[in-house]
Amino acid sequence: MQYYLQAGNTPSLSFAEAKAVIGDVVVQLTEHELGFTAESDDQALEFFKQLGASVRLVKEFGATEVKSTEELEEKIAAYFIAKKEPKLKIACAQWGDQQTSRVDFYQIKKTLQENDIKVRFIEGSRHGLSAAVLLHQKISEIVIIQTDKAVILGETIAVQDIDHWTLKDRGKPYADRKKGMLPPKIARAMINMAAGKLQSDSNSILYDPFCGTGTVLIEGLEQGLTVIGSDLDQESMVGAQMNLSWFAEKQNLPTNFKIFQSDVSHVTKDRIGQAVDYIVTEPFLGRPKPNPTHLEGMFRGLEKLYLGAFKQWRSILHDGSKICIVFPRVEIGSRAFDLSGLIDKLSAQGYTLEVNFGEVRYHRKDAVVQRDILVFKYHA
Repeated sequence: MQYYLQAGNTPSLSFAEAKAVIGDVVVQLTEHELGFTAESDDQALEFFKQLGASVRLVKEFGATEVKSTEELEEKIAAYFIAKKEPKLKIACAQWGDQQTSRVDFYQIKKTLQENDIKVRFIEGSRHGLSAAVLLHQKISEIVIIQTDKAVILGETIAVQDIDHWTLKDRGKPYADRKKGMLPPKIARAMINMAAGKLQSDSNSILYDPFCGTGTVLIEGLEQGLTVIGSDLDQESMVGAQMNLSWFAEKQNLPTNFKIFQSDVSHVTKDRIGQAVDYIVTEPFLGRPKPNPTHLEGMFRGLEKLYLGAFKQWRSILHDGSKICIVFPRVEIGSRAFDLSGLIDKLSAQGYTLEVNFGEVRYHRKDAVVQRDILVFKYHA
């Protein structure tokens, strides 16, 4: 069966994550829409529930090469007539070609009423109703996806649980707004880019050596991983411990976590206890609003930090371990500062690059420091 994902604010991240979790069946249809096949609704929903960077799951119920609104209206009406529900709330999203006129829901309503179906239409944008509305109200949202080859008709069958994500983002007992905080959805996507499809009985170990307030660790814990974190800052370390204890208790999760204070260059396998399967982290990225005249010096310091970290991590990784990590990038005029010069040095240390610079680039609005999300595989 055919399903579609609506990408989040960073479509390249949505695509990379979905491909890591679902596999090569994932294709990018438009900038913000991805398609994939699954054996059943249950399997598609299981995939969607694991994802962090896709906001909506749609199931296809029809397709046509004709783009006339009249034919689309007929197909939508026929779909609801076949469902035989006497009372409906309906909304519609139209993705893809923004120039195509919107379907006439008054015509659809007339057809449905002729078949003894009571209908109420809910107005929304072309992108669709908000996740909050769909989560808390019983609404059938039709999605029309317009591609170069065809027009696809589908119905939204799941949206992100915005309440749960908000709880993880803003409900934690400890937060440090002065430091750059990785959003939970980005943290989840990074874990998925490293780990792929996780099994419920997974005993895999995730380590974040720059754990901060514990955002990555919380996402790993919720995914069923054993999580380990460290941070040079004692306050962050204590705060992360507080946040994970709070989340584990609130969600009734096992307390499979350990957090300790350490410089990244001093972490050893003895301290962690065993080799780790995944390192997922956002290191120190430099000042959020650096002085342009200081950028060369800042990136020299960051290169030293990153290279030292990767060298030390060899002692805690095993053959095949994956690393998903944020690299900083700053653009001033026509000049770009980044750490791409490290790649050859890291390759010599046994790290193979799987997701390269520029493939997945994330940044907040108006942010000076951009984030390149890279994936490495370690070969012992």
